[in-house]
Amino acid sequence: MAEITWTDVAPRDGLQNISDTVSTEVKVRLIEGLLAAGVPRVEATSFVSPKWVPQLADAAEVLRGIGPAALARLRVLIPNRRGLELALEHEVTNVLYTIGATDTFNRRNVNRSVAESLDDLDAVVGDARQAGCEVDVAVSVSFGCPFEGEVDRQRIVDLCRELVSRGAAEVGIADTIGVAHPAAVRELCARAGEVVPGQRLSLHVHDTRGLGVANVLVAYEAGVTRFDGSAGGLGGCPFAPRSTGNVCSEDALQAVASAGGIHGCDLAAYVAVSQTLAADIGRELPGKLYRAGVWTGPAVAESVA
Repeated sequence: MAEITWTDVAPRDGLQNISDTVSTEVKVRLIEGLLAAGVPRVEATSFVSPKWVPQLADAAEVLRGIGPAALARLRVLIPNRRGLELALEHEVTNVLYTIGATDTFNRRNVNRSVAESLDDLDAVVGDARQAGCEVDVAVSVSFGCPFEGEVDRQRIVDLCRELVSRGAAEVGIADTIGVAHPAAVRELCARAGEVVPGQRLSLHVHDTRGLGVANVLVAYEAGVTRFDGSAGGLGGCPFAPRSTGNVCSEDALQAVASAGGIHGCDLAAYVAVSQTLAADIGRELPGKLYRAGVWTGPAVAESVA
């Protein structure tokens, strides 16, 4: 049995692929619902250029709408040092910085080489530490790149080691395009766990090819206790072709709990959050539990006179 730190990324990674503008009110309601359901951490928004991700142009308004009391349980994605400056203006205490495992993807995502992103990370970590802010780093396309194909496992391990040495508080390996399978996840998590100390390794998977929940489960069995997921399985990456939804948070948490994991979330409340989200954005989500409901045993049939 192990305690799970789950991060729900629906307000950021979940909504960023939706072309129709989602109101700030809906985003705030989603975040507040997730926090009320006991989610340990919520990735609330991102300070990226509205030109590239117009859905997140209201990042400042979202944070103001949530209020300072929730900041300890929020994380914000930043693309660079300027993004950090904007986050710190709102007293954010945890940010996520991403680096692609390949130069091609990294240039498509943040217009820099991997080496340039690593150099920028040094300044980001230094500035963040002075402000009392932790910097997590995710390695995108760790299992496969849409532009360069399969990624060498040793490259990911070496990059994880490098990120630890540069001060990353948490190091995440991300299956951005959903090509990972359980055997590959088990192997890479074990190898990355040898260079990322303690419980600082995390996993971010997509359910593009239907293996998201299975990949979370084998990673948990391999010792990983930090995961990302999205309420209802909403999401994708606008910079990775054919990258569909994130693993569904409540589906994955149900599976991890069945294996003895302790997550502290109220799954019935989580389901209600996903149901509300689906109604708010006017579309059915790919998750299963929010449609089927939490299993509480057989229903008692009413007698018919």
